[in-house]
Amino acid sequence: MSIEFRGLEELFEELEEIADTENLQQALKKAAAAVARSAIQNAPKGKTGELRRSIKSKVEGLEGIVYSNLEYAPYVEYGTGKFAEGGNGRKDVPWAYEDEETGDLIWTSGQHPKPYMRPALNENRENILRLIKEGLKR
Repeated sequence: MSIEFRGLEELFEELEEIADTENLQQALKKAAAAVARSAIQNAPKGKTGELRRSIKSKVEGLEGIVYSNLEYAPYVEYGTGKFAEGGNGRKDVPWAYEDEETGDLIWTSGQHPKPYMRPALNENRENILRLIKEGLKR
């Protein structure tokens, strides 16, 4: 799962031309790491804590990325089935799946969203802007 700022491509292109990209990348690393820390704190612990452990950050070019490589991460963020945000969930409810550990058949109508990435971004907006400004000034 990833969250993107849209409409910033032109700004990034101009920044690459005028900015010391090394300093800006360091600022983006700090900003992405701060968002990742918040996402880890916000994510539900679950039975194993696997979701929290999977949240990472990286910088590619002038793009800070916070992500989880787990297939189910977006389902936690946005919900599933009849509880999915925006009514975008599965409509054929309830449905069944097999529990991998026990082999039991589990029936569900979905799960409520438990946002952790978007709140992490929102919690860090001011910090992100401050870090980027500092990265541009050096």
